[in-house]
Amino acid sequence: MLKFIKEIGWRGLISNKTKGTSEILKRKVNLYSGFDPTSSSLHIGNLISIILSIHFKNYGHNVFFLLGTSTSLIGDPSGKKGERSLIKSEENYLYSRKIRKQLFKFSKKFKIPIMNNNWNKKLKFIEFSRDIGKYFSINYMLNKDSVKKRLRSLSFTEFTYQLLQAYDFYYLYKNKKCVLQIGGSDQWGNITCGIELIKKKQKTQVHGLTHPLLTRSDGTKFGKTENGENIWLDPKLTSPYKFYQFWINLSDVQAKKLIKIFTFSNKISISKIITLHDRAPFLRILQKKIAKITTILVHSKKTFTDIYNINKILFNPNLKKILTFLSPKKLLLIKQYIPCKNILLNDTKFKILDILIIDNFICKSKTEALRKIKFQSLLLNMKPFFSDYIITKKDFLHKHFILIKKGKKNFYLLYFKYEV
Repeated sequence: MLKFIKEIGWRGLISNKTKGTSEILKRKVNLYSGFDPTSSSLHIGNLISIILSIHFKNYGHNVFFLLGTSTSLIGDPSGKKGERSLIKSEENYLYSRKIRKQLFKFSKKFKIPIMNNNWNKKLKFIEFSRDIGKYFSINYMLNKDSVKKRLRSLSFTEFTYQLLQAYDFYYLYKNKKCVLQIGGSDQWGNITCGIELIKKKQKTQVHGLTHPLLTRSDGTKFGKTENGENIWLDPKLTSPYKFYQFWINLSDVQAKKLIKIFTFSNKISISKIITLHDRAPFLRILQKKIAKITTILVHSKKTFTDIYNINKILFNPNLKKILTFLSPKKLLLIKQYIPCKNILLNDTKFKILDILIIDNFICKSKTEALRKIKFQSLLLNMKPFFSDYIITKKDFLHKHFILIKKGKKNFYLLYFKYEV
């Protein structure tokens, strides 16, 4: 199993691990990875934990997914600059159902996701304080990074999070024989709390292994950040097309790093594809490989095929000519994936400016729209237009559609519906 540690090591999937982890992985072990349902979907940062779990499974280990249905009510302070807003019980129930469904998609290879509410709901404060709290000194808890960085603003609620996650590890060790917990590098403090608890209560050594967090070029974390746009696994929150485009638009530096993390190609294959990419970077071979693998993994092979075919149409240099020959079927396929706005056709003429700013769909203001029209950053069916342009039925593709291109990469579809 040393081969396994080397495998996930060269892929960049190890941030930290306890001494002895490599030794225990020489045999088949039980391990778990936890996910707190603090929002309605997992994101691409969580996807690393899932992919790492798949690697463990492929090497013969038993992997459990833990759904933190009770710890999510407390909130993990790790990586947070301020107090996390507590989610309501109703939200927690809804989020748990949605994320459990997402994990089920991957859990065909693993055990059925376990919910920590199954045991935490039975805990009583006095007993928990006596049976668990006595094993941790205040000094030990204060020395955790998640606490030190937030000492002045950390509530007692968040302060107790590390104890609850430690108890999860203890419970899964006793009941599922889990001897390893894996997670993102921001979870190291919580994981070592569990290791400490089991060591003191059970007189045995268990282990932890973390992977690096997925970060942007400026060092900020992808996924559930306090600011910025998230890339979710839920197609309703991040469309499969937008998900695919995210990977296509990676820089070469990012792509060379992430192809090791997000694909299962071996070292030789990745080395070859990087060489091919460097010979013709404009073909974006690396980005296309990552986009294909992740889109199939998160969505489906059919979804990837649809998006791939749509991309071939939208980014064809002859798109202006192609549009005149596109079938209604192809336009309806495009409508499924790119941002689309339905507009009720109750008149024969529409001012282009009114359409562009409707519900902030394409432009957020008239000022933005006018600026982009001036510099021809907006195209109607791949043709430039003036700010006083009036849309009429002659602009419609197959009596219903208009394609708007914004900048170099963004496409929007307008679908005009007739009044009944």
